[in-house]
Amino acid sequence: MNNLPKQYKKLYRQLSDYIDESRMLTSPLELLAHGTDASFYRLIPKMVIKANDIAEVSRILAICNQMEIPVTFRAAGTSLSGQAVTDSVLVIAGDNWKKHHILEDGKKIRLQPGIIGAHANNLLKPYKRKIGPDPASINSAMIGGIAANNASGMCCGTKENSYQTLDSMKVLMNDGTLLDTADEGSRASFRNTHGHLLDELSTLADNIRSNKPLAERIRDKFKMKNTTGYSLNALVDFEDPFEILQHLMIGSEGTLGFIGEITYKTVNEDPFKASSLMIFSDNETAGRAVYRLKSEPVSAVELMDRASLKSMENADGVPGYLKDLSPEACSLLVQTGADTHEQLQEQIAIIKKALEDVPTEFPVSFTDKPEEYNNYWKIRKGLYPSVGAMRKTGTTVIIEDVVFAVKDIAEAIGALQELFVKYGYNETVIFGHALEGNLHFVFNQNFDDQAEIDRYERFMDELAVLVTERFDGALKAEHGTGRNMAPYVEKEWGEEAYEIMKRIKAVFDPKDLLNPGVILNNDPKVHLKNLKPMPAAHESIDKCTECGFCESACVSHGMTMSPRQRITVYREMQRLKETGEQPEILASLEQDYDYESVQTCATDGLCALACPVGINTGDLVKYLRHEKNTSGEKKTASRVASNMDKVTGLARVGLNVVNGVHTVIGTKAMGAIATGFRKASGNNLPQWNPYLPKGAPKINANMPVNGNPRKVVYFPSCINRAMGISKDYDEKVALTSKVKQLLTKAGYEIIYPENLSNQCCGMPYSSKGFKQQSKDTSNRLEQALLKASAQGKYPVLSDMSPCLQSMKENIGEPLKLYDPIEFTLKFLTQHLDFTPADETISVFTVCSAKKMGQEEDLIKLAEMCATEVVVPETNCCGFAGDRGFSHPELTAHGLRTLKEQHPEEVTRGFSTSRTCEIGLTNHSGISYKSILYLVDEVTTPRVNGAKKKEEAAQVTESPNS
Repeated sequence: MNNLPKQYKKLYRQLSDYIDESRMLTSPLELLAHGTDASFYRLIPKMVIKANDIAEVSRILAICNQMEIPVTFRAAGTSLSGQAVTDSVLVIAGDNWKKHHILEDGKKIRLQPGIIGAHANNLLKPYKRKIGPDPASINSAMIGGIAANNASGMCCGTKENSYQTLDSMKVLMNDGTLLDTADEGSRASFRNTHGHLLDELSTLADNIRSNKPLAERIRDKFKMKNTTGYSLNALVDFEDPFEILQHLMIGSEGTLGFIGEITYKTVNEDPFKASSLMIFSDNETAGRAVYRLKSEPVSAVELMDRASLKSMENADGVPGYLKDLSPEACSLLVQTGADTHEQLQEQIAIIKKALEDVPTEFPVSFTDKPEEYNNYWKIRKGLYPSVGAMRKTGTTVIIEDVVFAVKDIAEAIGALQELFVKYGYNETVIFGHALEGNLHFVFNQNFDDQAEIDRYERFMDELAVLVTERFDGALKAEHGTGRNMAPYVEKEWGEEAYEIMKRIKAVFDPKDLLNPGVILNNDPKVHLKNLKPMPAAHESIDKCTECGFCESACVSHGMTMSPRQRITVYREMQRLKETGEQPEILASLEQDYDYESVQTCATDGLCALACPVGINTGDLVKYLRHEKNTSGEKKTASRVASNMDKVTGLARVGLNVVNGVHTVIGTKAMGAIATGFRKASGNNLPQWNPYLPKGAPKINANMPVNGNPRKVVYFPSCINRAMGISKDYDEKVALTSKVKQLLTKAGYEIIYPENLSNQCCGMPYSSKGFKQQSKDTSNRLEQALLKASAQGKYPVLSDMSPCLQSMKENIGEPLKLYDPIEFTLKFLTQHLDFTPADETISVFTVCSAKKMGQEEDLIKLAEMCATEVVVPETNCCGFAGDRGFSHPELTAHGLRTLKEQHPEEVTRGFSTSRTCEIGLTNHSGISYKSILYLVDEVTTPRVNGAKKKEEAAQVTESPNS
């Protein structure tokens, strides 16, 4: 707080009476990290407030209005046009804004702004419904931003976007007044306090309707996608001022008020789908096809130019013929969906008929096989990252978003391509939602020197002329106006419509305090100012575009920092070191970065799955941990790695001692004593919890060889060699013994790796930055597994997914490596009969299993073992090996919603990582253990056909039968 300007200190003091100071952020690291969004602009807020509810936002607005301090709102921060950055107060409505209500059997859904779009669709899946908007960022973008930007996407077009599917909303005005448009009492109260606003909206609507040319102009502009300026169509579509008000809020980018809750009318989710990748010889032919398809039963038509296809031709799973297309080729990725398989086939026939006289480079064919059409969509979804990954370090990826009439789309593509060549943007790719005439283009821009900025300015000026004057199109279709297109709003709309927009802003926000400078801005060069620096920082992160897609997958996001924030701050630290600027800021960033970034990163790698360019921020953190490790720490790690037998032996003894004390003195006393010791140690001692297990029994690795051809190499992880059962277990057999029983039941001869007690996959060392020790242990294990498996002849089973994933990263052919999920489905199902338990269970896919693509496989296996399966909506549990002991706050944060997701009838949960299961049990209130326990419980040896007949005959002949 000490670094705040005088006016903001006063604001801080006033707000601290109502808002916990831990949620009012003012340190340089917090402001930089939370102030960043997906755009190529940077403004550093004076204060970041993590608001908890509508009452808090109302209080913030009221006080800021009185003090005349500007306020900007943020949900996920995935906006691209600079509409979610500020140098004043940033209010974040994210983690605590996730309440929802399903209404009218799924026909409507009420959502708070912090719910991710894809999560809303998951809630609607049982009803075969979804929300209308489907932006490409739906797995990360939150409802607040989706509504405030009127984001659309591949399928929703102009008929199913937020504007068209809006039912009602709760909105906070500039002075903190709350309006619930669905509640007549709230509307009546609002009429009394804000009648002037409603009257002005009605007057504006009347004036426009009486101005027929303007009214027709507005209708025509919104027949296409358009998010340039305000939603003026609200003034011609509605007469009720409350309807006008709430529809003006859609696409207003936080400049008119705050959307605290929105109710959507949902749309149908087609259960049957098919896709076709159609290749045409040129843009003109593809444009003819789009015009035909506009009136056919298609749900999406995605255009990709030749440069787009070329950028993806070497990607995995992509059709090989993309490399051999003609130089001017253009493609359309067409999707159709239906309620039945028969209807789907009828629609495919209709689409083919409509295109039968449009020449293609290959015959038009559809596939309804998800594994095939997903590869097609992989091309489309990979375009943005493909360009981003190829860019020169230090440059920025820019994605623009323009609209043309469908009839003009072929000519417009050619005009854009000429413009790219003229200004030297030769790597640009064009793609987009062709049914709406909506084209995206992606290019790389260097903002390091004025000459490059000048080139960008000239390009944007000429682009605005091309779109608005030559083609009478729209400069923004779905990404919002922001700061990026604010200088061109009047150029697109004309003076008359622009004046109406200014009147709208003035009546909603007369002091210009709500996200000022966004949408309407008098500075013709605002789009060239406050450009975000993108300096080279480390090779593992230099391709990051700061899009924020990673944040929904990160366990520490919302507690300390997300991957995007870790990268943003690290880049700035490197820049400040290079330039020598602001040494006091650099010192503050470095001081806070260790805990906020390095210590509390789980290094689970889930961020890489969500990242468009595949960045694993954990690699940067491991590098920083490696750099921090002293020579003494490295020597200690080497001694530990060389003496794993002694380490696991000591761990077993220690666990047994702790378990014994726990048994004698009880949980409450044990917790108090353990917490006291940890506090006295400066949190250097690990955190005890009631589910810490006792030591595991020592494994007898000298198994007899009996000539059984059905062999498996079983590698028990060092964790499971040390940790036995917990007090919550309903059976008293350690996992290493249970696996032995299960494999024997399935008829396998077990082979243990040589020198088992000294083996480790290397992951514990890798995660802490001990590279050499990790490599040494991994190499030692590889040699032992090769020998045990007869050079890869026999499968290798690891009893923990994290260990298996680490082994797969470091050990290659000829070893065949499996974790419990894959091994059970591939091998044990051949030799065991499953009888599902009549109960509801929970399953949790750990990070490593997700990275190996086994989420659906775990659910499949669980459904073989139990009649009902619950899958909690979480990402990482935060235990991260031993980090759940050293930084228990990370696990508590990661699993903060787990308990509420378990129905009362769920008493058992299953997973594939021992330490994760400790955290899951501790924070869920139910017992989690390895899925192999459940597999053993519900299976019996499979009897072959001859033996079955013999047994049946014995039963028939029995005198008791």
